[in-house]
Amino acid sequence: MYKRIRTTTHTTTRTTTRTTTHTTTHTTTHTTTHTTMHTTTHTAIPLLPLPDDLRTLARVLRNPSAFLLDLCCMAGDIARLRAGPIDLVCINRPDLVTSVLIEHARNLEKMPAVKTLRAFTGDGLLVSDGDTWMRHRKLAAPAFHTQRIAGYQRVVADVVRDALAEWRDGDLLDLEHTFKDLTLRIISRTLFSIELDEVQRGLGDDIDTALIYVNRLAGMSLFPFGAALVPGARNGKAAIVRVDIAIRRLIAARRTDAASHNDLLAMLIDTRTAEGTALSDDEIRDEVVTMFVAGHETVATVLTWLFYRLAREPRAAAALQAEARTAPFASGDAPSLAQLEASPYALNVCREALRLYPGGFTIGRRAVRAFTVGEFEIDAGAWVIVSPFSVQRSTAAFADPLAFIPERFDNDAQRNWPRGAYIPFGLGPRTCIGGQFALMETHTVVAALARALQFTDETVGDAQVRPMIALSPDRTITMRVRRLHKKNRGSE
Repeated sequence: MYKRIRTTTHTTTRTTTRTTTHTTTHTTTHTTTHTTMHTTTHTAIPLLPLPDDLRTLARVLRNPSAFLLDLCCMAGDIARLRAGPIDLVCINRPDLVTSVLIEHARNLEKMPAVKTLRAFTGDGLLVSDGDTWMRHRKLAAPAFHTQRIAGYQRVVADVVRDALAEWRDGDLLDLEHTFKDLTLRIISRTLFSIELDEVQRGLGDDIDTALIYVNRLAGMSLFPFGAALVPGARNGKAAIVRVDIAIRRLIAARRTDAASHNDLLAMLIDTRTAEGTALSDDEIRDEVVTMFVAGHETVATVLTWLFYRLAREPRAAAALQAEARTAPFASGDAPSLAQLEASPYALNVCREALRLYPGGFTIGRRAVRAFTVGEFEIDAGAWVIVSPFSVQRSTAAFADPLAFIPERFDNDAQRNWPRGAYIPFGLGPRTCIGGQFALMETHTVVAALARALQFTDETVGDAQVRPMIALSPDRTITMRVRRLHKKNRGSE
């Protein structure tokens, strides 16, 4: 039971004066005063305990993403943490989530800890606000139109087909590394229409190093001069420089390329606003880096967790294999967009993995003015955190929420869930622009792999999430490849 302790009273006074003059030379004045009382009562937001030991403080500095995620998971419907000048509010209840991300989107901006990502991505869509964000969003939106995604799907299928040709029966794979390599190939083909050479493939490692650096920077930015004390700063900054050089070279090469291209980079270069403005090279660089982060790192992590859970969920794995046996494409091939319609269970597997391990696991905002959400008041300056990870693991919409149950998405069941209960790509005007691309990419990979092979889990111990920029596992996820013999495949 929440305590109601904040009461605001508004008093309005209206005075009416009427004067009457009688012929007997005396005047009578009648004055009437009307007073109206408006009383608003807000519910006090429950307080989370303040960390009171050095070990916890060190953990905050080392990995602020993990600390914020822990707070969100402890918050219940809503809770706040006060620490000096910081007022942090975690929200999990679906109706409150909807109110914050849709109705009050104009009352919020990216919070300072999120903006430290600017050291790597610049003013890309992940961190920009206001007019800059609106302009970039409008310019980038055509690149993710449904018809464009259909074209990208053919590229994804080609890359997946090539990867399947490389994996041999009995291969032992570091799954996260394998999927990062796969998604890097996909993003390079869809962004630039090129195959990355060995030098450029170092982009993947540099992106990882840069993301670790900016995650630590977010924690240290809470303190004066904290940025100068970030561990690994030299390596992180050097990685950012190498990524910057590589991306700018690719943009410059495209500027001088007379050939026609149908990729994301061409869209970013060629598109114009209604006023005729285009993106500068700096702006294109920022959006390309943003797409590498969102389309490479997060999708690879989701795929890693998806196949890890499948390997430990025999019922779901069997259902996926049963569907794959009747798929209208050959083992070792990858489906077309039309053929994906024959793999609805594979799509549900993807949706369930995104429920349990969303790519963007926290959404951080700062209130630029006070506002009311439900029965609670959010103060100006408060940091507001919505975590799709904790929201989607609650009992508000999901029975047995920690279980991996793809069937919960059968028959458009999510239409009956409260709005704000399932938000793997966010909600409202800042919904992830590449969400449908990511879902298509994941669906294509899962359907193709289920048709061609099975993974046997050889991971040591039980993996737990280790939040950084994405929900990385805390250990190497190791899988043994078992190729499925063609003569046992139904449609061949």
